[in-house]
Amino acid sequence: MHAVEVHRSADEVAGENEVALCGAIVQVLGTPWPADAAPCPRCGELTA
Repeated sequence: MHAVEVHRSADEVAGENEVALCGAIVQVLGTPWPADAAPCPRCGELTA
């Protein structure tokens, strides 16, 4: 999982590329992240 701060509405970012806290380029999707998915270790460090 990646922590991405977005300053636009969900409709505006659906499918768009964003930059995660760790620097990874991620795509914002409307699908909720699976609860059992492994989070990004670096984003976890930055948000802890």
